[in-house]
Amino acid sequence: MNQLLADLRFACRTLTKNPAFTVVALVTLALALGANTAIFSVFYSVLLRPLPYDHPERIVRVLEAPPGGGRNGISTLNFLDWQRQNKCFEFMAADTGGSASLTGHGDPIEIGGAKVSARYFDIYGLRAELGRTFVNGEDTAGKDKVVVLSHNLWKTQFGGDPAIVGKKIQLDGEAHEVIGVLPAGTPFDRDWAKMWRPLTFLPDNMTRNFHWFGAVARLRPGVTLEQAKAQMDAIGRRIEHDYPDSNKGWGVAVDPLADTVAWPELRHWLYVLLAAVGMVLLIACANLANLTLMRVVGREREIAIRVAIGAGRWALARQFMVESLVLSLAGGIVGVLVGWLALVGLKTVMPSYELPMETEVTLDGTVLLFAFGLALLTGLVVGLLPAWHAARPNVSNSLKQGGNATAGSQPRIRHGLVVAEVALAFVLLAGAGLLFRSLDQLANVDPGFDATNVVTFGLPIGNDRFADMRVRLTYIEEVRERLAALPGVKDVAYTSALPMQGWGYGMPFQIADQENVDRAHRPACFFKMVSASYFRTLGIRLLQGRWLADTDRHGGPPAAVINQAMAQRFFKGANPIGKRVLIQEIVPNKTQLGEEIPWEVVGVVANEYVGGANEKPEENPGLYVTEDQSPASYVAFAVRGASDTAMLREPIKAAIHGLAGTQVVQEMKTLEAIKAESLGDNRFRSMLLGGFAGVALALSAVGIYGVISYSVTQRTKEIGIRTALGAGRADVLRLILRHGMSLAALGLVIGIAGAFGLEHLLGNLIFGVHARDPLTLAVTSAVLGSVAFFACYLPARRATLVNPVVALRSE
Repeated sequence: MNQLLADLRFACRTLTKNPAFTVVALVTLALALGANTAIFSVFYSVLLRPLPYDHPERIVRVLEAPPGGGRNGISTLNFLDWQRQNKCFEFMAADTGGSASLTGHGDPIEIGGAKVSARYFDIYGLRAELGRTFVNGEDTAGKDKVVVLSHNLWKTQFGGDPAIVGKKIQLDGEAHEVIGVLPAGTPFDRDWAKMWRPLTFLPDNMTRNFHWFGAVARLRPGVTLEQAKAQMDAIGRRIEHDYPDSNKGWGVAVDPLADTVAWPELRHWLYVLLAAVGMVLLIACANLANLTLMRVVGREREIAIRVAIGAGRWALARQFMVESLVLSLAGGIVGVLVGWLALVGLKTVMPSYELPMETEVTLDGTVLLFAFGLALLTGLVVGLLPAWHAARPNVSNSLKQGGNATAGSQPRIRHGLVVAEVALAFVLLAGAGLLFRSLDQLANVDPGFDATNVVTFGLPIGNDRFADMRVRLTYIEEVRERLAALPGVKDVAYTSALPMQGWGYGMPFQIADQENVDRAHRPACFFKMVSASYFRTLGIRLLQGRWLADTDRHGGPPAAVINQAMAQRFFKGANPIGKRVLIQEIVPNKTQLGEEIPWEVVGVVANEYVGGANEKPEENPGLYVTEDQSPASYVAFAVRGASDTAMLREPIKAAIHGLAGTQVVQEMKTLEAIKAESLGDNRFRSMLLGGFAGVALALSAVGIYGVISYSVTQRTKEIGIRTALGAGRADVLRLILRHGMSLAALGLVIGIAGAFGLEHLLGNLIFGVHARDPLTLAVTSAVLGSVAFFACYLPARRATLVNPVVALRSE
């Protein structure tokens, strides 16, 4: 222990006497360890940390499993059968959207919300901070006019009123009693839903063919996930046997909640990030190993003297290993601070929907332990080479006056480390380049519509507001006419789903003159209800036939326009005009499907992007009908202005409130903003990986500079002799540059080979560009090659200034 303490004191003295080396090493370690700490904290919070609920391992997500695979919403009667017949769940609750217009507290606003079964919060083990949550029976008709508020909504909208429990608020024009407020700091405070009301199943909901909600459940104590899956499979088979028209081939999917919280794309991205920061750390380790090896060579005479006076190999190796550990642990401490700052920055720029609501990213004890362990491992790895070299000194050569400080095979090791740095940096740069290229492709993709000067907003209308759908449609049409009359407005349209904001509806269909498929196995297409002006307002191109028209009204022949994807995929090159597509009626204001409607295809339009900018439109077949022939439960507006729509926002609100003072105008934003938001994830990910690639590039440049600079120092006598024999500055410059660039070139070749593996690493994170894109590889090679050239040029230029007389006398 005394020897160890002595080594620690000596290591600290040595490092303080070499401030340039110490600062460079600490900055290198802090950047690498800080990046790893920050990303591991995100990785751990999303994928490894238990969910912040009571016994989260017992909470499962329960959905229907359609014949084609994947997961689907649940129909009411299937859910009620599951609920009655299962013996594996302690509680089982349904959940669906339940946003509502809040009035009576300032301007009318739309509050994001959900409707849930009575025991919903019991599944998560959540108790109210004020009042209570739902009890049995409150999810039945007549007892459901109650609401539970999130802590955030209670604070922001109701001023944290301690007497809020028992008060009534107006939601969609109906009084609801506030029965509870959830505690602060729970995942529900980060959810899009800010209030919860009971989900009541009415007679109109009692169907098996309309899938409209999800469910969660809590396993009974002692029941395993496999037992629950087996029992629910058996229930699913009984339902399939008894109701083949709606359930043939359908089953029940029971998944741990933890598996559904982190979606596959997010998991993939987190593994990519972990690989990226791992590469940065490897580059940093190679850099530090090179720097410490150079210091060992510079201290060979000191080492030889120590051996001559009795120092053993283990003592020498231990001394250098302790020095490396002291440096890495100090770097780890600074790295934790860098990691904390990086997390603060990440949270600031990260899109709000990037991580699940259950995730709270912090530098907790586990993350700090990881950072400490990583710093310790880094110190051991970095210290191995200098410790090994120090334990094998060439005493006689080092003690000779004028003896050269050679390291046997050490130059090959140093050069190999530089090659590895360049190769790893190339892979990171190429990956970032592919993401940026992908982002550029996404930004320039044709979304199928013209987003210029279009402002959009939702117009939420409660189902109870208009009992007659004809009256509701009259109201919507009156809104459209008022907006169309505003100065500066060119056109107005409404739709059940705005571009790039989802399907709205997905409906199984059958083409009338093709082989009949039973309803449970039919393919699905997106199904949009729109005004006849929708295509004109959004500039969607007509490819064949005609648009929908104002004459396509209720009671007339059902008319539909399909997109290009549907025409190519399901009509196999045949002319679809005049063909009929059979789709069951969506019964207004009910979760029911009615009789099949034979929609006649009257036109084909270009593919409109219904999801994000990185979707494959050919995979989204779709069909448009008029709202008049198939009313929707939700409506949104798109208003095209003659110029910038900023001046239209207030007139639009005023026109609507002039018609209905309590009408909420929801999320007014331009179509350009919606398009930009769809790129949010891609932009954030590109910038993040690009940042790590930049750090890798800088570390590689430092590594190349250090090795070439040290090489120049070691070859001072050789350079002096060459100069004395007539070598010019250009000859010396070429000599040094050739040495450095040969290492960089070898690293580039290896890096290009490694970049071919990016296809598997990045997968579906890139769009519109191949993982082996020649342009990306060429630009990456040019950037890294240029940086390597300048890193070599600086010491090479210094070599040309060597005075041959001074160089020869120095020995």
